[in-house]
Amino acid sequence: MNKGNILVIGNSGVGKSTLINAVLGEDCAETNWGSEGTTRELELYETDAIPFRIIDTVGFEPSFFKERRAINAVKKWSKESAKSGHEDTGINAIWFCVDGTARKLFPKTINNLSKATAMWKSVPVIVVITKSYSVPEREQNKKMINSAFAKQKSYSKNLCEVLCVVASTFTLNDTAYAPPEGISELIDITSKIMPEGVRGSANDIAKFKLNRKRALSQATVGAATAAGVVVGAIPIPFSDTLYSLQQKLL
Repeated sequence: MNKGNILVIGNSGVGKSTLINAVLGEDCAETNWGSEGTTRELELYETDAIPFRIIDTVGFEPSFFKERRAINAVKKWSKESAKSGHEDTGINAIWFCVDGTARKLFPKTINNLSKATAMWKSVPVIVVITKSYSVPEREQNKKMINSAFAKQKSYSKNLCEVLCVVASTFTLNDTAYAPPEGISELIDITSKIMPEGVRGSANDIAKFKLNRKRALSQATVGAATAAGVVVGAIPIPFSDTLYSLQQKLL
């Protein structure tokens, strides 16, 4: 793997695509001002300007079916990355984007993050507070993030950084505006945690493959045993042989 992969995830409309374009330095990800996200499938972006690739995701939207669609899209990508020949698509770090103007982070949003990235239990998470225009509110937003993650103990260990970012110039009026900031810092922090992320990702893929192998072996033994009960054709010694086969698979 020449470069690591960053998964960019969060609610629809938080500014994921704008953030990606700011990091890449070019307009690759589509953006709009609508109420729904523009990303329909996961997209991978790469440029020589940064030492990692970026995976844009479907945003979580306030609809059960759209929410499940977003979660399942990431889960499908994750499972595909565990297949032979797809190792370079594994997720090595996560940018969890939160809208800095919302002033709230609901537990459900973190639950969606946890469900979508359930396979990546050892991968570091950077919370990116987007649209962080108000400097006085930044510390409050950081406290909000840390408090919300602390309540989700199963996922809080993954949190390694909380960073406020303005991805594109925001005009307040004719004389005042919020300039872009935090992008270089985000790139630097991500680059520093990448070795840890690569190791964590490899560990998670190995565990996923092992669990799949166990499930397959147990299903094979269960099916064979059930067939023997029905036809009365499997003696005890052969059942012992199946058990030995299961242990070898494990």
